[in-house]
Amino acid sequence: MRETQPFIPISTTDPVAETQADAGLGRKLMRTARLWAFVVAALVLLNFALAVYRLLRAADPTTFFTHQLFTPFLTLIYVRLGSAIIAQRPKNPIGWIFLGVSTCFLLTGLAVSIIDAHEMGLTVPARLGLVDPAHWLNNFIWLPAQILPLTFVFLLFPDGHLPSPRWRPIGWAAGAGLGLVMLVLAAHPGPLSDWGTAANPYGISGAEAVLEAILSIGGLLLGVGALGSMLAVLVRFRHSRGSERAQMKWLIFAVGVVLILSIFTIPLWLSGAFASGLGLEVSIILTNLMTLGIALAVTVAIVRYRLYDIDILINRTLVYGLMTGVVFLIYALVVGAATLLFESQGNWLLTLLATGLVALLFLPIRNRLQRGVNRLLYGQRDEPFAVLAQLGQRLEQTVAADTLYQTIVETVAQALRLPYVALQTCRGEGFETVEAYGRPVADPVSLPLTNQGEVVGRLLTGRRPGDEEFSAADRQLLQNIARQAGAAVYNARLTSELQRSRQQLVTGREEERRRLRRDLHDGLGPSLASLLLEARVLRRLIRDDPAAAETLADEMQGDIRATIEDIRRVVHELRPPALDDLGLIPAINVMAGKLGQPNGSPGGLQVRVAAPEPWPGLPAAVEVAAYRIVQEALTNVVHHAGARRATVRLWLDDDLHVEVSDNGVGINGGRVGGLGLRSMRERAAELGGAFAIAPLPEGGTIVRATLPIRGE
Repeated sequence: MRETQPFIPISTTDPVAETQADAGLGRKLMRTARLWAFVVAALVLLNFALAVYRLLRAADPTTFFTHQLFTPFLTLIYVRLGSAIIAQRPKNPIGWIFLGVSTCFLLTGLAVSIIDAHEMGLTVPARLGLVDPAHWLNNFIWLPAQILPLTFVFLLFPDGHLPSPRWRPIGWAAGAGLGLVMLVLAAHPGPLSDWGTAANPYGISGAEAVLEAILSIGGLLLGVGALGSMLAVLVRFRHSRGSERAQMKWLIFAVGVVLILSIFTIPLWLSGAFASGLGLEVSIILTNLMTLGIALAVTVAIVRYRLYDIDILINRTLVYGLMTGVVFLIYALVVGAATLLFESQGNWLLTLLATGLVALLFLPIRNRLQRGVNRLLYGQRDEPFAVLAQLGQRLEQTVAADTLYQTIVETVAQALRLPYVALQTCRGEGFETVEAYGRPVADPVSLPLTNQGEVVGRLLTGRRPGDEEFSAADRQLLQNIARQAGAAVYNARLTSELQRSRQQLVTGREEERRRLRRDLHDGLGPSLASLLLEARVLRRLIRDDPAAAETLADEMQGDIRATIEDIRRVVHELRPPALDDLGLIPAINVMAGKLGQPNGSPGGLQVRVAAPEPWPGLPAAVEVAAYRIVQEALTNVVHHAGARRATVRLWLDDDLHVEVSDNGVGINGGRVGGLGLRSMRERAAELGGAFAIAPLPEGGTIVRATLPIRGE
């Protein structure tokens, strides 16, 4: 069976030249990026020095903004991330977005440094007229650093293009919303909230109502853009395959971790711990760290996703994240229960007891969680004996072939969490799909199904989403399943062939009965009825016209002879009488003598029959099949082979073996009768035997049949 291959579009561009061009562009941009990084590093160090100086000079520690020390590091990290992407993917705008984010952090740090210097009593910023611009810039420049990684990076990840042109409105909404909100922050009159008494030097007086309306519109557009960007990630992840799926896993993993951490911070927000003071500074740092984590995952996914196995990272994160929660819960329960039981708080013995119990349960809990996570991600890959036992148990309860095939594919797919599994059986020179689970994939992995060295089918499996290849454990388990499934498929095929054979036997028996009825009803019946009428006429003619009676009697004798011949023909078709009268070997000798009659003349066919003596009695069905096969084979020799000699050989071991060979033109030069060949093959197959026909090296043809001997 020929399989159609998926259509693969052919690119008209030269990938090598394109890669070289990208590399050259990347090198040029990298030199520019390095110069930019040097300037940024110098400014960051200046910002860092001013922040440390403020820390040393501050009389009141509560006036120190701890996130200011973190801003220089964010600047450097985003510069490094953007440069890494630009160096390898200069046409990917995500690298440039990260450089833009670093610029926003840099400007934020510079603005804060100028404000710090002014508040510490330095007069240089005021003389240069930098204080008011610094206040104004610091009020809105931080926003792109937070929004860009969560909107445009999500939309463009991982290849720098939108999932499709239909997503452009989402990008426009995010860009317009960001611009409108920044405009309101930049133009809103009144004091700047971060700095108390400082007023917006560029605020537009009297425009508060308009700016509030613009802020509402901008916030709505920004929300639509953010939600649409997250939806784009999910849509792209769902339709991704291969390398893109592996890249998307990095982003999904990072977003998942951020969401989990955000959930844990909800109580702190609700309690007001993050509203002001040190709590506010911690919340700013956490927000920046979460966004940075997403940016770091994006960079690794674009530049180095093949170097690190994201599946292992997800696995370990799930295991130890759950482990942390379970340990914390056990510790809290033990301490709480002991406190209630002994009515004691702050007792170090309770703490020691809880710690010891956690240490004692750590390894068993970890192993249990590891097995659970592995089963969630990979199915029962690490439990091969359980999978094989489950498959064997389900196969034992299955009889019908179609149900058996369904059992195999469902067990494999569900046990290994595979998106697609199909079972194909041999059909002619190809394969035919008899059962499938899931949606077909473009490049399935094929495993042969064998039984005692004979290929009986194959198992097609799709890889898990994001997996480029099966692991060694996956391959080992699939091979074990294929061995067990091969035997099951072979047995199912035998069962189907047996059912088909039984159906053919029943059909053949009914056809034979129909033929006998037709012969008796249409031939023998009318003949006997005619003889009865003639006998009545004969009785009357004997008295009235003896001469006519004698003539009628002669005619009746001819009709009786014809009727007897019809009866003999019917009996012979049921079973050759010679088999009962003479036995198999003598009957074949008689038949060979009749078919070889021309060998009495020069150039006639000579037929030789070879069989061991004495010849035992065989089951009637075996004798009839052997006799008919020899008869059909010799008939083909006489009519088609043009042979001078033919040999019939019969011998016994556990089976009856029949060979008919000749020195004729062979099956390539002569034409073997199609109906006769099919008849011989069917007679052997009805008894569970084998049939073959082949040319002889020295010329001629040989017919071989093997007939199992069974007791009647």
